[in-house]
Amino acid sequence: MADYRYVDTIGFICPFLISYGLTFNKPNAIDLAFKQISAYIQYGMQANKWIPCHAYDVRTLDPLGIYGWGRGMGWFAIGLIDSWELLPPNHTYKLKLQQYVVDYARSIMACQQPNGNWNWTVTRRESRPDSSATAMLCWFLLKAATIPELFVSCGASVSKGITYLKSVTRRDGAIEFSQGDTKDIGHYSTLFGIMPFTQGFAIRLSKFVKDEGLKEIIYEDNSVYANV
Repeated sequence: MADYRYVDTIGFICPFLISYGLTFNKPNAIDLAFKQISAYIQYGMQANKWIPCHAYDVRTLDPLGIYGWGRGMGWFAIGLIDSWELLPPNHTYKLKLQQYVVDYARSIMACQQPNGNWNWTVTRRESRPDSSATAMLCWFLLKAATIPELFVSCGASVSKGITYLKSVTRRDGAIEFSQGDTKDIGHYSTLFGIMPFTQGFAIRLSKFVKDEGLKEIIYEDNSVYANV
């Protein structure tokens, strides 16, 4: 599997590389992060859809696994948005990454279900809701909402996502219905329960909303981040 590029690695590695490059003045680390993101868009995305597959083979450039795995979509989202946010406004890669954010945000919002969630396979309406994917994608859209052209649409999408997450939260604060650990490409868990990973992203999401004073964001139904 040394020749496989997994979508998870975009979220794991790229923000770290950019942070490292900026902190220690290592532009080659930033170049590598941008290269990883751009290559995944070129070889690991469904053409014209902005929906990633699970992995691709760096030798043959063949896609591997399904397109639209919910948490995989979330991993790419985290890697992209955190990398974009870390770069200073005048950096060479800033505007290109911003366009990636805009395109990906529109794809994500198109896959959101009426209840506000994203399913474990985002392109299949009949698949189960996944709270882990929902928390990750809400974080991405909340950050993407700082781009003026996405402000209203992303705000509305995040509002719906938070409403869903609250609806599956126990009284003790535990969020239900996160897909279990993935064993391998094509081997996805059929268990949906409580996952610390989801709790972390939900807390991150809620804290950012409160700390940044985002109650001025108006949604399609003229509501705000009430009772978040």
